[in-house]
Amino acid sequence: MFNTATTTAAILDILTREAAHCDLLNHTLQQERNALRQLSLAEFPSLNAQRLKDLQGLQALESEREGVVHRCADAWGLSRTALSLQAVIDRLALPDKREVERCHERLTAKVRALRQETAVNELLVAGIQTLCRKAMHLTSEALPKRDTYSASGESQRVGIGGTMLRQRG
Repeated sequence: MFNTATTTAAILDILTREAAHCDLLNHTLQQERNALRQLSLAEFPSLNAQRLKDLQGLQALESEREGVVHRCADAWGLSRTALSLQAVIDRLALPDKREVERCHERLTAKVRALRQETAVNELLVAGIQTLCRKAMHLTSEALPKRDTYSASGESQRVGIGGTMLRQRG
């Protein structure tokens, strides 16, 4: 049996939980940024695991939200592919509609902020990668050449690439 009050409550619950997961992901992104700025390599595995957990939680909530929309489509005799969350919100009665819209707008703002935070972290990572490439290039030019052997066993003259990075940590 379809009930708009139950649907409204379900949508509000899911949107609220999605917003909370966005807050968790934002916190993880802030920790990641701090680790990037400090080059704290030991923190990255746990931060990556936490970010993955946060994203999986958001994905599960998205699936749950899609289920509510699909149940509405079934109850209204509409195609599941033709009905969106916004279309469901548009069909709600006014007091419920306003509350759900406000919650949805807050979630949308948080998602936009997460995209910006992610972009900042991506820029930091790109900067670190550029720094590492330049450091590797400088060490190969600056250090004396030494005789080494290739994987095939042939003698070759190469620099000691990466020495500066290994010494730094």
